[in-house]
Amino acid sequence: MNKRILLLCISFFYLLSTNAYSRFSVLPGRTPTIGEKSLNLWFWELDSMDDRDDIEGNVLDTISSVNPNVKVYVHWFDSNDENYWSFYHANHKSDDPLSQLDMFRDYVLHHYYFSVRNHNDYHILAAEGNWDGGSGAAYSPGHFALASDDNEKIAAHGMGHMLGASHNRDTNWFSAPIMYPHPSAWYYHLQTKFWSDSNKSAVRKTLQELKHFPDSESFGVQYASLDSTTNARKYNGLEWNESRAEVYQLMVAKNTTYTITLTDADFDTYLYVYDENGKQLAKDDDSGPGSWSKLENQDFGSAKEVYFVVSGYKRAYGKYSIRMSTYRTLFIEDNSTLKSLQNSVVNLSKFISSNNKVWIKTHNGAWVESFTLPPEFHGNTRKVTLSVNSEWPVRVTFTANKIEKTLLVQQGQEVSWVNTGNGWLVQ
Repeated sequence: MNKRILLLCISFFYLLSTNAYSRFSVLPGRTPTIGEKSLNLWFWELDSMDDRDDIEGNVLDTISSVNPNVKVYVHWFDSNDENYWSFYHANHKSDDPLSQLDMFRDYVLHHYYFSVRNHNDYHILAAEGNWDGGSGAAYSPGHFALASDDNEKIAAHGMGHMLGASHNRDTNWFSAPIMYPHPSAWYYHLQTKFWSDSNKSAVRKTLQELKHFPDSESFGVQYASLDSTTNARKYNGLEWNESRAEVYQLMVAKNTTYTITLTDADFDTYLYVYDENGKQLAKDDDSGPGSWSKLENQDFGSAKEVYFVVSGYKRAYGKYSIRMSTYRTLFIEDNSTLKSLQNSVVNLSKFISSNNKVWIKTHNGAWVESFTLPPEFHGNTRKVTLSVNSEWPVRVTFTANKIEKTLLVQQGQEVSWVNTGNGWLVQ
C-alpha cells in the first residue's frame, strides 16, 4: 500500500491506491536500453530552480549511500519542453501540498506513458518556497513527491519516502539523517544517508526490485493478438538503436518448449528473447514466412520470467500478429508415480491428456511391471516414450488399428508410441 506523507507536518496520513495506468505520450528524455535495470528520476519544475545541481546531487548521494551501483538517469522537465506550459497551467501552485501532490500525480498518469505498479520512473515536483504547513509531500512507497527549494535536501528526503523509507528522529549533535521529519530545520545538518537499518533495508529492497523490462505487458500460452509497433517506445541495445519495440512478459514452465511466430505483419520484423536479468537468449529475423520472424522450440530450462521483444529490421515498424504455442513433456521416473500406472489406464490417460509427451523412465529402485496405454485418445497428437534402465523389463499393452498388442521392453531399450486416432503407432 502507498501512504501519502506530508513533510514537516506529520499529524496525519492515509492509505491510497496507485494502480492507475496511462499510455498517451512517452516522457521526453533519453532512449532506454533494452533490458537495462535503471532508475529514472524526473524533476518537474513548477518554478525555475537556481540550485539544480545541488538538489540533484543530494538525491544521487542518498541513493548511492545504499547502493552505489544502481544506475540513475536524471531528467529535468522545464520550460524548454514543448509540453511545459500545458503542465504548468494544469499544476498551478496550491496552498495544500497534499492536493498539489494528487494534482501532480493525476497529470502525469493522464498524459504520459507510465505504469505506477511496475515502472522504474520516479517524479518530483520542484517548486520555490513552501506550501502551507509543509515543504513537500510524498507517496511512501510510491512514485510521486513534491519538494520545495527551501532546503536543497528536501528532494532527497522525498526520494527516500518514495523508495520506502520512513521518518527517523535520531540526531547526533548538529547532524540528522536524511529522513529526519523536519528537513528544513536550520539547526541540524541533514546528511544524505539513511541512519536506521530498517530504512536501509527498505530502500535496498526497492532498488533490488527495479525492473529490467518495466514497460512489458503480460501474455500467456496460446496467445494470439494483433498489435503494432507504430507508436511503441524506442529502445537502444537492439540490432539497431532507436528501434521501436513492444515487450511481452511470459512465465515459462520447465520441461516445456515455446514457439513464437509473427504473422500478418506489414513490415520486416525482428524478434528477440531475454531472461529476467536482461540477457539476450535468442533472436530471429526471417525464420517465419517471408520476412517475418519465428523462434521455434525454445527451452528455457526451468520455471522463470522471460521477455519477448518485437521490433523491426533496420528500425522498421508497423502492424503484426503474434502467436504462441507450447510443447510440454512430463517425466515420470519416481517409484510412487510409476507404481500408480500399474493396472490403471485412468491415471496414465490423465497424464497424457495434460501433456504433449509423457516420458516414462525406470531404473533400479523405481520400476513398474506393466502398464496399458488408453485404447482411444482424441484430441491433439500425443506421444508416450518408455526408457528402461532397470534390470527388469516392462510390459506395455496398447491398441494399434483396433488390435490389442503387447510389447516387452528390455533394459537399455527406448520405445515411443504416437496416437493416430485408431490407436498407437510404435516408433
